[in-house]
Amino acid sequence: AMLRRLAQTSARRAQRGGIYSDFNATPAVFVARRAHEAHAELGSSRLKGQVDANERAKFESDAALWWNENEGPFAALHSMNPLRVQFIRDALMKHYALTPGASAAKTLEGVRVLDVGCGGGILAESLARLGADVTAIDAGAANIAIAKAHAALDAERFAKNLRYEAVTAEELVERGASFDCVTSLEVIEHVTDPLEFTKSIARLVKPDGALFISTLNRTARSFAMAIVAAERVFGIVPPGTHQFSKFLTPGEIAVLAKRGDCEMKELAGMVFDPIRNKWSLSTDTQINFIAYCVKKGVSRTN
Repeated sequence: AMLRRLAQTSARRAQRGGIYSDFNATPAVFVARRAHEAHAELGSSRLKGQVDANERAKFESDAALWWNENEGPFAALHSMNPLRVQFIRDALMKHYALTPGASAAKTLEGVRVLDVGCGGGILAESLARLGADVTAIDAGAANIAIAKAHAALDAERFAKNLRYEAVTAEELVERGASFDCVTSLEVIEHVTDPLEFTKSIARLVKPDGALFISTLNRTARSFAMAIVAAERVFGIVPPGTHQFSKFLTPGEIAVLAKRGDCEMKELAGMVFDPIRNKWSLSTDTQINFIAYCVKKGVSRTN
C-alpha cells in the first residue's frame, strides 16, 4: 500500500513538473528528439563515441564495489543477473540451434559474445562460465581493472575465453570487429545518444547474429520504484544513478534496433518479488525489461 501511494504521488509530482511530456510522443518521434538533443549538447560531457563523461566518472568512483554482491550500488545487478543470463542463454540456444552439453560449461561453446559496458564483469563472467568466447569492454579503465582482477581469481577457468579491454564500441567498429552476439545490459540509459549508440553496437553484430538490450521503461511505476524508492527512500542505489528522461520504452528500443538493421524478436519484463527476494521473467515490462533482436542477414541477389 505504501509503495502504491508512493507511485501515485510521484506520478502526480512528475506530471506537474513536465517530466512526462514525452509520454504521448510516438517511439520514432521520441528517438528523433533524443538524437537532436544529444547533438545539441555535443561537447561538454561527451567523450569518444556515445560515452557520457559524467556517467563514466560516476561508475568508476564505485568501481571497487562491483563485486560486493550483498550490498552497495551493484547488489541489485548481482541479484538480477541469473535471470538475465537465463534469458540470453535460452535465446542463443534457439538462435544457433545449440543442444545442451554434458556440462553447463559447454552450453554456449563456440559463440563469440561482446558485452558492451561490462562494468566489473558480472554478466561477462557468467556467459564465459557457460562456454561462450567473451570479449567485454567498458569506457571506464577503473571498471576494467576490477573486472580483470576478479577474473584473475579464477585465471585457469577464464584464461582462454574471457578478455577485457577499456575501449568504446565505436572504436571496435573502426577496427572492423564483429561477433555472433552483442549484449548491452543496463547501459543504454546512461549514454548521450541512444540512437547512435544502438547503431554502433548493431554494427558489431554479424549478419543473422543476436543483439540483447535491457533497460528501464519510462513509466510512472519505474519512476516511483527505480528513482523514488530505490534511490531516495531505501538507498538501494546511490542518488543520481538514474535519470528518468533517459529511460526508454520497449517501442523505442524496437525503433532503435530497426535503425541498426535489427528486428526485435522477443521481449520480457524482469520483475522482482520482494517477499520471495527473487527475480522472474514476466509479460510485465513496466519497470525492467530485456529485448532479444536479430541482425538482418546479407541480402542475396541473383
